Amino acid sequence: MKDIDAPVVIIGAGPVGLATALVLGRHGVRSVVCEQFGGINPHPRAHVVNTRSMELFRAWGIADAVRADAVDPAQAGTILWKQTLAGESLGQIDFAEGPRGPLLERAHASAEQLASCAQDRVQRHLLDAVLAQGAAAVHYDTTVTEVADHGDVVDVTVEGAGGRQTLHTRYVVAADGATGGMRDRLGIAMDGAPVLGHQLNIYFHADLSPWTRQDPALLIWLINSVSPGVLIGMDGARRWTFQRSFDPAVESPRDYPPERCARIIRDAVGTTELDVDIRSVGSWTMTARTAGTYRSGRVLLAGDAAHQFPPTGGLGMNSGLADADNLGWKLAAVLSGRASEALLDSYERERRPVAVDNARHSMLNAVKMAEVGIGPGTATVAARLESPDPEVAAAERRRIAQAVPLQRPHFDALNQEIGYVYGAARWADGAGGAPSSTVDRTPIALRGARLPHAWVERGGERVSTHDLLVPGFTLIAGPGGAAWADAFADAFEAFFPGSPARSEESSARPEGAGGGMARRTVVIGRDVTSPDGRCLELLGIGADGALLIRPDGHIAWHSAEGSTPLSALTDLLRGAERPAR
Repeated sequence: MKDIDAPVVIIGAGPVGLATALVLGRHGVRSVVCEQFGGINPHPRAHVVNTRSMELFRAWGIADAVRADAVDPAQAGTILWKQTLAGESLGQIDFAEGPRGPLLERAHASAEQLASCAQDRVQRHLLDAVLAQGAAAVHYDTTVTEVADHGDVVDVTVEGAGGRQTLHTRYVVAADGATGGMRDRLGIAMDGAPVLGHQLNIYFHADLSPWTRQDPALLIWLINSVSPGVLIGMDGARRWTFQRSFDPAVESPRDYPPERCARIIRDAVGTTELDVDIRSVGSWTMTARTAGTYRSGRVLLAGDAAHQFPPTGGLGMNSGLADADNLGWKLAAVLSGRASEALLDSYERERRPVAVDNARHSMLNAVKMAEVGIGPGTATVAARLESPDPEVAAAERRRIAQAVPLQRPHFDALNQEIGYVYGAARWADGAGGAPSSTVDRTPIALRGARLPHAWVERGGERVSTHDLLVPGFTLIAGPGGAAWADAFADAFEAFFPGSPARSEESSARPEGAGGGMARRTVVIGRDVTSPDGRCLELLGIGADGALLIRPDGHIAWHSAEGSTPLSALTDLLRGAERPAR
């Protein structure tokens, strides 16, 4: 038997790879992270951190840091359409001035709110948390050249500053992105739409406040014949990206030196007088694809290696973070010897349908954006806006102004962020993972769903039901449901003997030890109170019911099912598919 260097090797130190290492570390599992590049890429790409991801960051202890680096919510809540930045508005969506109902539903749905924080800043906070935790070794300038799966151990050959070496591990997580190559080497095909387009991404620093001071916005879509594209504010001040279409068959990012890029930015702004500091130029391919399988033996895909979406919806990085949270605890449970390896098959069974639905949602958004001049028809729309016939130009402006408000669901799809349910339990078409609609914001306490948020009081402090969870299994019972606590303790001990029980008196979020699982029992009325009386109703447990919550915050069992915590844990940890409730 070969000595194991680390139980898990993670390929890629992007947000998903680092998140996977962090989740594993919360359960006491060591990992090695191998990143081919020399450090965090300073070129910001993704920026949307949705509600569910902010909830995960809250659990992982980095939500405050991410929020501090995020764009001011007052700016992040506005989307603008213009011909040039200096021109007049063609239309806008301001979420603070939207219908009151959806605003209240979003505010009540979570202790956290969607944020816009540049990906490089998100990665920095994840990396800091991983290093502070001390369970993972992160190696930059280290390329994985070969992965050999021997059934009980995986040999991972890497090349780095120390030369070539082979790491021996139990499992490999390929979080190496859309173009990392591990998925292709495994022979895993992608299902979905062909290439939808190619985008050039120019990262620059500039003071655009003369034009944004009066109309602050996170996204500014520019429709003109000279320099169309979208400006994205990465920090609400000087950090911006500008994305525009380009054809890789006839040009590449190398054809865009700083001088040309600066001219493109000035044309997009609508001025010749602007100091532009071009920082970097990149490109990416727009697709809507999902891997046919997320697993090949002991190698598992996560993040963009497993799925790619158009950016219309901001679901790419967020889907990958949820992948990490789902996969991390399952790897820990299997490595502890307390769960069947079949549990890992449930990772694909749960996360792939979510990715397929997110691809569908993102595609619909991309198609709908054509109504407001974004996409293949931009040149035609720009020509009408710039028509020498004032009636043609005015008619096009009116049409866009009427179409812009209809784009609101693209940018405000709360149920897409938090409403998916693992398993075919709620949906008319029987497809688990798909929200019934992107605007149905009713929280549900159903097996497979995320635990609903409710405010409760603990030791005089107002906390979320999400703050009650430990990196393990948590039972929440009604005032008369204390008997479920004993049943849960017995069931848990059967699977994780000697694992730590966490009293609710401790408000800390304890880490698991030695690959084990923590557990906690919370009785409403004894350990916490519900001042507004909504907690029992939202959790659907009544006075004497209970819920069992998994390490990833999704519900594993509901007392209304008529079964027991033991049967639920048995099925879950054996990887069995349970019939829908």
